[in-house]
Amino acid sequence: MLSIMALQPFTKEQLNYFKFAFVVVNEFPEVLRQTFKQMWDKTFAHLPGYQAWDDSIAVRNMFLGTEGGKTKVPTHLPYKEWDCTAFFQATIYAKSFALPDTAGHYRTLNDLYLKHCKPPHGTFHYSMVSPGGNNAETFAMAIDQLRLLRNALCHSFSSEIDKKTFDQYIQHTKDAIKALGATTTPIDAVGSLTESDFPTEKVCKLKDDITKGLRRVNTLLQTENTFLKENVEDQLMGVRSDLTQSRQERQEDLLELRKTIEKATANQTEIKELLKTERPGK
Repeated sequence: MLSIMALQPFTKEQLNYFKFAFVVVNEFPEVLRQTFKQMWDKTFAHLPGYQAWDDSIAVRNMFLGTEGGKTKVPTHLPYKEWDCTAFFQATIYAKSFALPDTAGHYRTLNDLYLKHCKPPHGTFHYSMVSPGGNNAETFAMAIDQLRLLRNALCHSFSSEIDKKTFDQYIQHTKDAIKALGATTTPIDAVGSLTESDFPTEKVCKLKDDITKGLRRVNTLLQTENTFLKENVEDQLMGVRSDLTQSRQERQEDLLELRKTIEKATANQTEIKELLKTERPGK
């Protein structure tokens, strides 16, 4: 497959796919990392016994403690090694940032702001700005928008994206990033890339990149192995209807990670690893 790809030029639709994959793989984690740090510092840095996020073992253990001593976030790893799924768990699904509802019960941002306003399957949030000016709600909507966009890439059955869809994805991405207070400059730079920025001869380097990438993904997967196994078995036994909506959301994110690994021999994982070495400006 690699030799065939190396001999064929990329189509515009393939280039769109590559560019969006670059954004998801390289820029989404950066934005989510900044957002998580901002949320942590605002919520805990001023409290006695806590500190601003410096990614030390001590502060990661503090986060583990605020989660009740159990979390699906790999707190044993530096947060620079957390992927998108980890950051979704560390923000909109985290107990650490739960807020009281109208009855005074503390709910995660997902349960409080997202659970009852999910867009139809395959679509995205129309707006990420809280109608009431609630920053927590705006952050939750923007983070969830990035989750939906990441899912769109992971669930794609083709390594091509038409221009209309690509433009839509990029605009949704920029709107979400702006809502989170981060810069969209890297997204604009990727959007302007041409075929010459993705030379086909470099595809041959994917063989080594795939091996390295799979090793890292497998390491991340091992941290979720028990939880994933339980939920996959439940899924195969046909008991999804008995799960709560919140658990379904957590299962969805974890199954997406497994699907990504299963596609490692296809274009998607190859593309991800290739684009990691083709970051604009480097």
